[in-house]
Amino acid sequence: MEFGGAVEALRRELAAYVGADGADGIPWNWMAVALARALGEHGSGMARAVALAELETQWHQIASGQVLQEETHRTVAPFFSRGAKPPHDAVFGLEIASMAQIPGTGIWLWRVTGAPDPPGACENGAARSGRRRHAETHTDAFVHQRYYPMIEAAEFEGFFARRRTLFATNLRMADRGGGCGQPLHTLLPATALAFELRLKGDPGLPLALHPHTDEQTLRDLFGVRYAGGRFCKCAKPLFNADQLWCRVEEIFRPGEGMKGGRLVPSQLVRCVVEHENPAVVVSVTLWGEDVALARLWRPDCYVGFLCPAMVSWTSKTEADVEYGDQTISFVAYPLRRVAEVCASQVSIERNELGLFDYQRFAHRIRLSQCRADMVNVTVLARVVAVSGSLPFAGDDGVVISRHAVRIDDGSAVRDVTLWGDLSHQAACLLPGQLVLWHGLDTSEENGEVILSGSGDENLRFFNISETAGLLASSTLRQYTLLAALPAAANRYARVCVVDIAPAGEGLCDARDRLAATALVHCVCRRPVARSDRPDCSGRLENPTDFYYFDCPLCGASNLGRGEAASAFSVSVTVDDGTAAVAAAATASAAMVILGISPEQFLALPSAAEQHRALVRPLGAEIVVSITTYGDALSSERGVRIEAVCAASAVGTLWAE
Repeated sequence: MEFGGAVEALRRELAAYVGADGADGIPWNWMAVALARALGEHGSGMARAVALAELETQWHQIASGQVLQEETHRTVAPFFSRGAKPPHDAVFGLEIASMAQIPGTGIWLWRVTGAPDPPGACENGAARSGRRRHAETHTDAFVHQRYYPMIEAAEFEGFFARRRTLFATNLRMADRGGGCGQPLHTLLPATALAFELRLKGDPGLPLALHPHTDEQTLRDLFGVRYAGGRFCKCAKPLFNADQLWCRVEEIFRPGEGMKGGRLVPSQLVRCVVEHENPAVVVSVTLWGEDVALARLWRPDCYVGFLCPAMVSWTSKTEADVEYGDQTISFVAYPLRRVAEVCASQVSIERNELGLFDYQRFAHRIRLSQCRADMVNVTVLARVVAVSGSLPFAGDDGVVISRHAVRIDDGSAVRDVTLWGDLSHQAACLLPGQLVLWHGLDTSEENGEVILSGSGDENLRFFNISETAGLLASSTLRQYTLLAALPAAANRYARVCVVDIAPAGEGLCDARDRLAATALVHCVCRRPVARSDRPDCSGRLENPTDFYYFDCPLCGASNLGRGEAASAFSVSVTVDDGTAAVAAAATASAAMVILGISPEQFLALPSAAEQHRALVRPLGAEIVVSITTYGDALSSERGVRIEAVCAASAVGTLWAE
C-alpha cells in the first residue's frame, strides 16, 4: 500500500485501540505527521505493532495534556499523579483559588487550580468531565517575593479575588511530604508568569470568567481602556511607579548578552505603545530566567509591565526597557471573533492564549478544496516541478531565500512557495516524489490559490518516497509487481539487480572515466542539451563556462551559470520475475546499491576499478521505492529508484 493507505489503515486500528469515535476521531494530519516522523527516526523499519504502540502512547499523552507544547496546559495534576516534573518549556494556564500566609512566617502561598476552558474546548461529555476533574485539583504554590507588594498594597485590593488567572512556564515542584509515604507536591516560587487581564464582551472568554473582567484594573494600573479594536488613554495611572502598556510586534530569537560583567541568556521583544501620539517603539530586553516569559507572549498580544527598568529614551518615538528584578507582567488580548468556519477542515478556533488554534483540524484536505486564507493545511501530493532560486529582497534590504514547488494530489495542481532554510531543502525534491506537507497557509494571487510556509512558521515536509524506514517495514506497505507499475505513482518492489550502467555524458568531472556524471537542469533535475551541439566527446572541467544549455523538459533555453549542475547518473536495471525495468537512481539510492558514495566512485584510480564497482552489486536482492512519472523528453514514462534497502534488512517477524 502507499503511505496514504498505511495512514488510513493505522487510523482505523488506533481508533479501535483508544476508543475514539471511528477513524474520524483521529485527526488525519496528526496521524500522517506522527507516522512520517516515526519512520524517519526508525530508519531500520517498524512493525505494525510497534508503530501502533508508539502512536497510541503519543495519543494518550496528547489526551492528558503532557505534550503539544504549543498549547497551554489547563492543569499540573497529571504530572503530580505520575511523579513527573513538568517540562520546563511547557505553558500552563492556572487560576488562583485562594491565598494565605503560612502561620508564624511572612511566606505567602497561592492555591492554584486549572484555569477554565475556553468555549468549545470540550465537545463530548467524557472530555468535559475529565477537564472538570482536573480543574478541581488544587495545588499549593509558593509566591515569589516580587509579588508580595501586590498582595499587600491597598491598590490591588480585590485583584486576587476575581478568579484571577495567570499564565506560567518554567514551573518547578517539590515534595514537602504528606506523611504515610504520600507526596505533598508544591510549586516552587516562579517568576516566569504573567497575570491575565480580561476584556468585557470577549466571545473567547470562558463563561465562568464573564463577571470578572478588568477594565478598572487597566485604568488604575496603566491608564488605558479598550475601545474600537485598540487601547487608548483614559486616565492617569494611580501608581506612582514606572508602567508600560504596549502591543507585542516582534519576538526575536533568544541569545546571550553581557550583564553585570558576565554572559547571560537574553532575549529582545519589540513592542509598540499605540495609545501615545505618535506611537512609541519600545525594545524590551529579558535577562536570565526571565527569558522564559517570551513563551507566554505572541505577536499582536498586549503586555503590561509594572516597575520596568527604563534604560533610555533614544527619541520621542523610541525607548529601551529592561525587565528588572521587581518587574511584574500582565497580558491581554483584544476582543477576538468567534470561530471562523473554513472549507479546509472543521473550524478555526481560538485557544486559551487567544491565538488561532490551528492544531484542532481533524480531516485531510485535497488541493481542489483549498481556498484563500486557510491555515495549517496538510496535504499529501506529488512533486511536478521545482523552481530555481527566487530570492526575495524585503523593504529593509534583507534577502530571503525562496523556492517554488508545483504539486499534484490527483484533484488539482497547486504551487507551494517556500521561504528561508526550508526552501533550500525543497530545492532537492524531484518530480514524481511523494511528499507530505504539514503547516501550509494559503493566499490568492491573480485568481490562483497559492500555498506557502517557512520553518519559522512551523512548516514541515516529509519526502515519503525517500523514507528508508518504510522500505524496511514489511507490515506497513505492500509490494507491487514491476509489470503492474502505474503510469504515475510511487510504489515498493522486491527486486534483483541485473545491470548497472553509466547514464551520463562524461562532461562534468575529469575523474569520470565511464560517463557516470551528467549536467542537469537545477529546476527539473533532467539532463540538459547543449545549444550549439559541439562534439560530445570533449571533457570539460566547467562546461557552463564555454556553452549555453537548453532544457528539453522545461523548454528553457540558454541556461546560464548556476542553472545547471553536475549530478551522479547511473541506470539500474532491476527484475522481479514479472518484468525488467531500467530506472535512474538518485545519488543516495546509488550509494546504497554500490556500497560506496558517488565521490568515492569518482576517486577510484582507473576505469577498470570503476567498472568493477558497477559489476559488484549484480545479483543482489533489494527492496526499492520506485517512482514512475511522465517524461516530456520522450513518449515513454520516466522511472526512478528513490530509496533502497537490502532485502535481508526487512523485518519479517510480523506478517500482514
